[in-house]
Amino acid sequence: MRVFLAMGPGDIVVDHDRQAAGTSGRGETSITFSSQAVRLLRARGHSALLVSSHARQDSFRDGDIESRNLPKPFAGRGGMGFHLSQILYALRLAREARRFRADLAIIDSGTTHWFMLSAFSVLGIPVAANFHNVRWPHGFEPKGRVARLIRAMDSRFFRRRAVAVMGCSPECAAQARADGADALPFFPWTAQFSATGFEPDRLPSAAEPFRLVFAGRVERSKGVFDLVTIAQALAAKDGVRVHVDICGDGGALEPLRQAVKDAGLSGVIDVRGRLERPALLAAYADSHAVIVPTRGDFCEGMPLVCAEAMLAGRPVITSVLSNALPVIGESIEAAQPESVPSYVAAIERLAGDPAHWQSLRAATATCRVQFLDRSRSYAASMDALLASVSGKPVDALDYASLF
Repeated sequence: MRVFLAMGPGDIVVDHDRQAAGTSGRGETSITFSSQAVRLLRARGHSALLVSSHARQDSFRDGDIESRNLPKPFAGRGGMGFHLSQILYALRLAREARRFRADLAIIDSGTTHWFMLSAFSVLGIPVAANFHNVRWPHGFEPKGRVARLIRAMDSRFFRRRAVAVMGCSPECAAQARADGADALPFFPWTAQFSATGFEPDRLPSAAEPFRLVFAGRVERSKGVFDLVTIAQALAAKDGVRVHVDICGDGGALEPLRQAVKDAGLSGVIDVRGRLERPALLAAYADSHAVIVPTRGDFCEGMPLVCAEAMLAGRPVITSVLSNALPVIGESIEAAQPESVPSYVAAIERLAGDPAHWQSLRAATATCRVQFLDRSRSYAASMDALLASVSGKPVDALDYASLF
């Protein structure tokens, strides 16, 4: 089979090159999706073209598998420029897939508008969708005129054109099948990790302050400025003392540092920026819990940081907007979306009751298994999808051997 994959904005050329050299994954916490795809496709003897939208245009070929960075036109534009970029990119990808003579295209969320993938079907190429993110935040369905129009056109694609869907959480399946696509086949996957370096049995060095870690993109939609308000609210009380480590990079990094300074919280919140793997693992090990305060304008799928928290043996404080509750709910202290008082109360419950904190921490031992189970990997999900689309039986594969 000849498989065309559009895999998001990461530099897949570098990852493919490193994999061929035997150095892929060094310095990363999770096992990259592109490396899983390459290993699976090679094991099954398929030819493939993997494409990313990374700004550094480049390509790398290893046998019958090629990786190529194809930047989006008008990348970073807002308004109509954004929609034009999405449309033009979809047409370019469909043209590349046809030149490659693809038997199947698998396209990641965020690559383009879903409805534009009908271009592949028009060219005679069956197309499947892979959800890293949901179509809309849970409980925050599209309300604007343009957003509702896009949802209607996307839903038409899922009803009439898509042959299958892959995704990282049950909410992905629910939203792909919304608006009448009830029979659409869904192949779930969970992100995969190496357990090396995580210290789930290590306890924080002191009971106070209660140490929280935020790890991820530093953007307003990820709730980082809510962390400032939450810390202010807790500082105004006589009860729980907290310390928050914010680890990551993003467009809001410097504004966040200024907000922390302006709030007089420099001794409470440490905006550390992006950390290399050893430093990030140490931050997890020194913490009591991980906090994921995603807001209603971000289409989270199932954050990798929630999986990392399980591997580190740390409970997670989050809301339904992370879509993590159906996946690791036993280890979650739930808060209400976009509610600072609710997050404050969740932190107080967890910090004020050591037995409760310990029970959630103990539950991580069960929750983490799925992130080390290669039979539930992205590669295994893709394998099942390929077999379903081809209609041909395949021999069982030891997915652990791919890793």
